[in-house]
Amino acid sequence: MFNFIANSRLIHNLVSYFVNYVPILFTHNFSKYQSVKKILYAVKIDKIEGDYCEFGCFTGACLNHALNFHKLNMPEKKMNFYGFDSFEGFPVEIHSEFTSKQFIPNFNLVKKLEKKFKNCIIIKGFFSDTLRDEEVKKKIKNISVAFIDCDLGISAEPVFEFIKPILQNGSYIIIDDYFNIDQNGDSILKRVNKHFKINQDIFIHNYFGNAGIVFKFIKN
Repeated sequence: MFNFIANSRLIHNLVSYFVNYVPILFTHNFSKYQSVKKILYAVKIDKIEGDYCEFGCFTGACLNHALNFHKLNMPEKKMNFYGFDSFEGFPVEIHSEFTSKQFIPNFNLVKKLEKKFKNCIIIKGFFSDTLRDEEVKKKIKNISVAFIDCDLGISAEPVFEFIKPILQNGSYIIIDDYFNIDQNGDSILKRVNKHFKINQDIFIHNYFGNAGIVFKFIKN
């Protein structure tokens, strides 16, 4: 059977066409959803305290997925789910793909999650403003999961400043678009290396999708 498959150009082409025609967005998001599921399950069984914070909601699809998992699989665990987004696009236009014209957020759709889930809070505004607000700091004392989906290194900078002091031992940092590089040569990868030391305080847990990564935070 192995030799037949290895030498069959027909099978090679069928597999190639299937992989090429399935949109990367679909496979990426499916992989991302699986990662969120695994991480929330780990938070449950390891009893990691803290809230789930998502930085960059777009239309709220992934936040909705995380809330559904919590409701179905861990309703006994008290945690709030915060969604942060400017809902006005990117603060600067420095990437050919990640542009305000390409990614048009939907505040009204995301805001509806607060009605569907009592433990969901949506906070509108640029991270450089909302994450430095004293009222926000008072609300969020601990983080068990930080999902960073803001695409650009410059947007991620205030996020890392905010989350680092309140991550718990065993918390997870999920980063979408970790490896992407903007027109200035900046990336979220660079910002991670500025704030953390890989294999000292954060450890690679898994990769997902096109350019996603998950770190586990361990307090020394």
